[in-house]
Amino acid sequence: MRHAKHALLVTLLAVSLAPGVAFAGQGRGRGHANGRGAAASDEAVVIDRDGHRRIVRDYYRNNALPPGLARRRSLPPGLEKQLRERGELPPGLEKRLTAVPSPLAARLPGLPPYYSRYFAGSDLLVVDTRSNRIVSVIPNIF
Repeated sequence: MRHAKHALLVTLLAVSLAPGVAFAGQGRGRGHANGRGAAASDEAVVIDRDGHRRIVRDYYRNNALPPGLARRRSLPPGLEKQLRERGELPPGLEKRLTAVPSPLAARLPGLPPYYSRYFAGSDLLVVDTRSNRIVSVIPNIF
């Protein structure tokens, strides 16, 4: 009899604590991550390369190239080899980047505010300015 009372007490205690354990990991639903869940850096951003290429070509077909891009000098081979997605921006390349003009940037698909677009030679780079990482390389954009 004593063993049955002990088993009943343990079962009742487990059942009463189960809802508290089940809801312990959930927040209060106010939209604040509080360090749980996906971090902002884990968010995936999709870059439509063909869409970017089409919009840039249409824009420059109707408008003249800006003075910095009119020459469209290619990058030195060493820097060109270092351009890769999810890689860091090479130190020598920072000086050679040309920001995308604001009228063109307004036509391109939206990106998070911490992403910037630059021309590097004939390529278009999307760079995460928080970590200085290359998010996307769109080669031969012109």
